[in-house]
Amino acid sequence: MEIGVSIYPHFVNKGKALPSVLADIKIKDYDFVQIFPHALGLIKNGQVVEKNLRSVENALKGVGVNYTIRMPLSVNLRDSIYYTRHFKVARAVIDVAIKLGAKIVVMQSGRTGRLDLEIEALQQLADMAESFGIKIALENTYSVKDTLYVVESVNKKNVGFALDLGHAFLSAQGDENRFLEDVKLGTEKTIILMIHDNFGKLSPQVEPEDTLAYGVGDLHLMPGEGKIPFGKTLKLFGDVPLLIKIKDPDTFATLPTKKGLIELLTSI
Repeated sequence: MEIGVSIYPHFVNKGKALPSVLADIKIKDYDFVQIFPHALGLIKNGQVVEKNLRSVENALKGVGVNYTIRMPLSVNLRDSIYYTRHFKVARAVIDVAIKLGAKIVVMQSGRTGRLDLEIEALQQLADMAESFGIKIALENTYSVKDTLYVVESVNKKNVGFALDLGHAFLSAQGDENRFLEDVKLGTEKTIILMIHDNFGKLSPQVEPEDTLAYGVGDLHLMPGEGKIPFGKTLKLFGDVPLLIKIKDPDTFATLPTKKGLIELLTSI
């Protein structure tokens, strides 16, 4: 089982440079990382910053860890007003993936706007990526069904599903049976499975610092700290890479080894 770790932008700072963060992940036996190239200075004004590529490439290859690429969360290819700007950034991310030799690019499906624009844009990006063996994995913002509809409408062999279990659980409003039924819909199209925990509650609306107290929203907790039945869920999948998405720096720093995480996931 391949398991990777998402390296969120705030984990890399002056006190902890990229090579050091990568080394910590490597020591714990994880197979790959997810990086955000725009946060590493590789994209500016919709263009690849060529001069910064070498240092990132050297860090990744020096540590000897595989990697996937994550598009900025702001990319919304359904936005008809600023579509050109969004597409320019998305295309630059694909270009970075090509230059770094990454094989998976993950992006979130847009929340609002014109669905036809997103489908057409993904078809163009898929054509760009296909020659280099790159797959585009579309992540469910919440609903599994909505995102699968986009993937199927794009109808490209190298476009699949990045199934975010935390988002799916919120979409199912914490109903375990509904959640498992939704997840089953995505098993065949899933390229990468994203894991983090929550309580399946979207309301009431509270201040950001109060979300954990209320157990509300997309909390990105360690598996076992929320209510997602990971043991049952993983049995639905074959050999699909897992990506753990933990946003809290302290939790990230104490992440268990790959072996420890597998034991945790299968025990829940």
